Amino acid sequence: GNVVVGGAGKTPTTIAICDLLREKLHTPHVVASGYGGYIKNVVRVDSAMHAYLQVGDEALLLANAAPTWIGKNKVYACRAAISAGASVIIMDDGLQNNAVAKTLKILVIDSMQGFGNGKLIPAGPLRETVEAGSRNADVALIIGEKNEVIENRIRSVNGNKEIYHARTEATELASEDEKNVIGFCGLGYPEKFKATLEQSGYRVMDFIAFRDHHAYTITEIQRLIATAKRAGGRLVTTWKDYVKIPSVFKNDIKAINVKLIIEEDEFGQVIMKALGSSRLI
Repeated sequence: GNVVVGGAGKTPTTIAICDLLREKLHTPHVVASGYGGYIKNVVRVDSAMHAYLQVGDEALLLANAAPTWIGKNKVYACRAAISAGASVIIMDDGLQNNAVAKTLKILVIDSMQGFGNGKLIPAGPLRETVEAGSRNADVALIIGEKNEVIENRIRSVNGNKEIYHARTEATELASEDEKNVIGFCGLGYPEKFKATLEQSGYRVMDFIAFRDHHAYTITEIQRLIATAKRAGGRLVTTWKDYVKIPSVFKNDIKAINVKLIIEEDEFGQVIMKALGSSRLI
């Protein structure tokens, strides 16, 4: 989880942890919030059957990485995952949820976003104070450039807090014939997607940011396509946004898959050590 309302990188972190666990012969399942979807009962997300209006955009993205469950009651969702064969459960956005006891709590922070103005909602982006979130978490994972200000803030609460680092990169680097792009997305911190495009070799001719979890209208998509045609660039977005694009327009838009690269091997060792001292009930 994180201490800001969105954009820290929880979902890419969840997917990276699922990959790590499968390498260690675990069967990871994800329990997600299903934010933006109208289904509130416990259900396993099926990307072939469910629409984002039912289960939310992030849950659809996660379901392509691991069996994913949503539901208002997270205890029931975890029990369903265990019954379906999960050897370990990753809660995406579960740091502030006290209904389920955690083996390991990971605080995810984006170094570009930081903690905003440092104020709680509605004056700022914080769900809880940085100190409370740091105290609650077992380890911290900072995504992006190393930031001593953030690390010192975390360690001011607990000088022994383990801090790890990661970076995001596009799985498909820019090709010569598709280097010029017009990017758009609806993320908690859209500037991060723009930065990832630029770092992956794309020339971002224009960039349009929408609010997090934005539901695109036909008119908005038509305007984006027209903008791309005028500029002579390829229209690109994230997979989280792509699942919300009407099928008739999907050929006009390229989805860029972004993956998280965790820089320290010790991060995986911490997870495996924590799991070695616990068991599912």
